[in-house]
Amino acid sequence: MKINKTGFYILNVILFSAIIFAQYEWIEPRTVINVFIVPAFIISASLTYRVKNKKPLKNE
Repeated sequence: MKINKTGFYILNVILFSAIIFAQYEWIEPRTVINVFIVPAFIISASLTYRVKNKKPLKNE
């Protein structure tokens, strides 16, 4: 399975930021979910959707 590395790095940054903000309670948990977790879920879903729906190139 080959995932886009840029998207994977962005996903990791978003998730680590969510952990840090939630751990130190700099913002409310509801805001952490709305700002970090939901976009991370969308990015993760789009990365896996793209990988599963790609068809291999035919060598002619």
